[in-house]
Amino acid sequence: MRTARDFMPSPLFLRLPMGLCVRAAALAVAAVFAAAAVFVAARDATAAAPAAESRVEKALAGAAPADGAKASLNQLHTSMLWGRQGERWSPESRLPDFSMAGYRRGEEPYRVPKESVSVKDFGAVGDGRTDDTAAFRRAFEAGGGKRIVVPPGRYVLTDILRMRASNTVLRGAGPGRTVLIFSKPGIEIEPRISKTDGGQPTSNWSWAGGMIVVGGPMPRSEGEMKVVGAAKRGQMQLALEANSFRPGEEVMLALHDDGEKSLVKYLYCDQTGDISGLNRWRVVQVFRIVGVKGNTIALDRPLRFDVRAAWKPTVERFRPSATDVGIESLSFEFPLRRYEGHFKEVGFNPVEIARGAAHCWLRDIVVRNADSGPYVFGSFCTVENIRLQADEARLSKQGHSGHHGISLQGNDLLCRDFTIETRFIHDLTVQSSIGCAFARGKAVDLCMDHHRWASYENLFTDIDAGKGTRLFASSGGGNRGNHSGAGATFWNIRAEKPSRFPNWGIDAITIVALPITDGESIAASLPSPRSQKGRWLELIPPGEVQPQNLYDAMKARRAK
Repeated sequence: MRTARDFMPSPLFLRLPMGLCVRAAALAVAAVFAAAAVFVAARDATAAAPAAESRVEKALAGAAPADGAKASLNQLHTSMLWGRQGERWSPESRLPDFSMAGYRRGEEPYRVPKESVSVKDFGAVGDGRTDDTAAFRRAFEAGGGKRIVVPPGRYVLTDILRMRASNTVLRGAGPGRTVLIFSKPGIEIEPRISKTDGGQPTSNWSWAGGMIVVGGPMPRSEGEMKVVGAAKRGQMQLALEANSFRPGEEVMLALHDDGEKSLVKYLYCDQTGDISGLNRWRVVQVFRIVGVKGNTIALDRPLRFDVRAAWKPTVERFRPSATDVGIESLSFEFPLRRYEGHFKEVGFNPVEIARGAAHCWLRDIVVRNADSGPYVFGSFCTVENIRLQADEARLSKQGHSGHHGISLQGNDLLCRDFTIETRFIHDLTVQSSIGCAFARGKAVDLCMDHHRWASYENLFTDIDAGKGTRLFASSGGGNRGNHSGAGATFWNIRAEKPSRFPNWGIDAITIVALPITDGESIAASLPSPRSQKGRWLELIPPGEVQPQNLYDAMKARRAK
C-alpha cells in the first residue's frame, strides 16, 4: 500500500526549475487518482465474480489445488485473511488496517526535547515524607516544551498535575528509582460526583481521570469542508464541496448520525442491541493528505467507514490541543488500602491522556495499588512497557485490585509490551474506541473488556492471557449498544483454558488462533473475506499462526 513517503519530493525534484516542478507534481497527483480509479474498478470487478471468489476461498482454506499439489505446512498456519506477508489482504477486507495505531503512526521515534529542567531546581526533595507538590507545579510551569527531569527518589504529591504544553516530557531515572507517591485520592481533590447508568451513586473517578492529566479537550471545529460524494469503506479519496487543503496536512473526517440512528446501526452491522443511550453519535478518522486534484483529496490510508450524505460528512484540519507529550521511566504508587469494589473507587488513578491530545506516550511505567491504570482518550498515542501491580492486602473479597487496568477510549491508540500482575474487574478496556490495538502483552487472568458505546475495529494480538477464565467478560451500560461494533479482532491469544465465542449480541467478530470450544461449526461456514458481517473463526493453534503479531505485520507491510 502506498504511503505519504511515496509522494514526498526527491532531492532531484527540489533542484528542478519551478515550471518543471509544477508539471511533475501535477503528473504525480494524477497518478495517485488514476491508481485510485484502478483500485475501485478492480474492487467492483471482484465483487461481481462471487463464483471465482468462492473458489479462491476454498483454496485458501486448504482445499487441494486443481493440479493436485499439496499445500505446504507453512500455508496451513497462515490466515485466509492475511497470508504470510499480507498478500491476501485488501483495504476493503473484513480485517481492518491497524498499521497506523500509536505515536506518529509508528513512523518515527519519540520527539524528546533537548533542553531540560529538574524538579530539584524548584525545591523538590524526594525523601518520601516532604510534600513536593508545589515544587512539581513550578517545574511543570517552567518546563513546558522541555524535559522535566525527576532524579531518583520518592516524591510525595497531593494534588492533580497538568501537562498542557506540547513537546514536554516528564522523565524519571527508571521505574525502580523514581517513584511518584500520590497520597490523596482524587475524590478528595475534585469530588466529581456522578451516577452509573443504573443509577448507583459514584464519581467520575470510577471511569476517568488521572493524577497527571495530559492535554485538554479537542478545540472547537472550524474551517469545515462538506464532503459531497459518497465513498465506500476501503477507498482512499474524498470529494469536497470546496478545498483549501494541501498535501502533507492532517485532516479529520467526521460523520454525524441522523434521526434514524443509521450510523450507529452501520457500526454494529445492524446488530445494535439497546441503543437508546447512543444519541447524536459522531465518529471521526484522521488522515494525512497525499494528493490534491481540484476539490478531491487523496488520503494516506483507507476509509474505515462508508461515507453517506445522510451522515453530514465534513473534513477539517486536525488540531489537537497538545502533541508530543510523554511520561516515562518512573513509578506511580498509591497508599495501600483494600479495594472496596465496583464503583467505589476514590480516584487513585495515575494518568489521563485527554481527548484533545495526540501523538503522546507513556513508556517504562510501573503502577502499584491503583484504582485504575491509565485512561487514554486521545489519538495516535502509545502506551508501552507498562506494568500494573498490587499488594495482596489491596485485593477485594472478589480478588480484584481495581476497576480498569488499561483503557483505550480514543482513535488509533496502541498499547504494547504490557504486563498485568494482578486482576482488575476489567484488565483491558475499549469503549467508543476506533482502530486501537493491544499487542504483545501478558496477564494473570486476562479480561478483554468491550465496554459498549459502539467500539469499532479494535485489535488484540500476540497476548498471553494466563488462566483464561474470563477472556471475553465485558460490561457497560445496557442502553449503550451491544458490547462491540463490527471489526473486533483477536489474533494469536494464548490461554490455559479455551473460551466460547463471544456472546456479545453481534456476529461481526474475527478470531484467528485462539482456542474456541464451540468453534467447529463457525469455522466450517465462513462469510466472504470482504464482508464485515458474520462470524469469522480460524482454528489455528495459538503460537503457530504466521505472523504472530498482526499489528507488527501490518506495520511492516506498510513500510515496504
